[in-house]
Amino acid sequence: MWVYLNDRIMQAERARVSVFDRGFLYGDGVFETVRVHDGRPVWLDRHLARLADSCKQIDLPLPGKPWPAIFQKVIDKNRLDHAAIRLTLSRGTLFPSPLSAFSEKEGEGEGEGEGQGEGGETPTVVLFPRPLPHVTPSQRRKGIRLILTTIRRPSPRSHPTQGKTLNYLNNLLAKREAVERGAFEGLMITTGGYVAECSMSNVFFIKGRTLYTPSLACGVLPGVTRQVVLDAAPALGLQPREGRYRPEFLYEADECFLTGSGTGILPVATIDERAFPKQTSRSWVAVLRSRYEQLLKAQAR
Repeated sequence: MWVYLNDRIMQAERARVSVFDRGFLYGDGVFETVRVHDGRPVWLDRHLARLADSCKQIDLPLPGKPWPAIFQKVIDKNRLDHAAIRLTLSRGTLFPSPLSAFSEKEGEGEGEGEGQGEGGETPTVVLFPRPLPHVTPSQRRKGIRLILTTIRRPSPRSHPTQGKTLNYLNNLLAKREAVERGAFEGLMITTGGYVAECSMSNVFFIKGRTLYTPSLACGVLPGVTRQVVLDAAPALGLQPREGRYRPEFLYEADECFLTGSGTGILPVATIDERAFPKQTSRSWVAVLRSRYEQLLKAQAR
């Protein structure tokens, strides 16, 4: 495997990041996972826009780099057709004391390395390929099992939930709980008891001709595939609606599905053993997935 690390392409076993890197020490950074289809990064402009917004939320300088060319270089070097590229951006190697975490901006700390950004920061940039999430043909066709987890989605007032930061422990714990309970994904609710998102994906549900999804005010990550679905729905005959919904409202839906850059659109068969009987091979989820696949191919071209 070939990875990109701070302006160099190298074999993975040679790539090294300092033990004093703030991404490692404090989760001080952001990331994006971009889908590769037919050897091209898709919806890259949307991912880069979200990356810039995530950086802004934690006051992290975004290096001015030829990002599309870098992504394509990693794809070509690894000879990828269908995969994902993970981009990680940390604040870099700074003096590790938490008490002096941001003192470099005042000239009090000791930064390391060359090419420092504003405030003495030298961001660490890493890109590497990873396989797409494993989804069986049966799960694609019949849907996956979803559960409500005991892990709550943090409040936007206490955590930059709309930025894709390296502080991902809540999501990992939710995913672990789901797997331990025999489910594919875990659905988190807010501290106020409203449906938020899954550990690795956004959630949608359909009643009649209305497409529901939790609003960003619920601490939901603005997923790239989520927005693709919201943009495509009206032309297909579905009315999108974002809001606050209790789990009981979701249980009464006709259909349910998840969205993510790696999985695309994935139907949900059951949530906490409650089935969605109106979800068939010709239902709305199938229509949306067909349209998504058309858009995915167009992006790759």
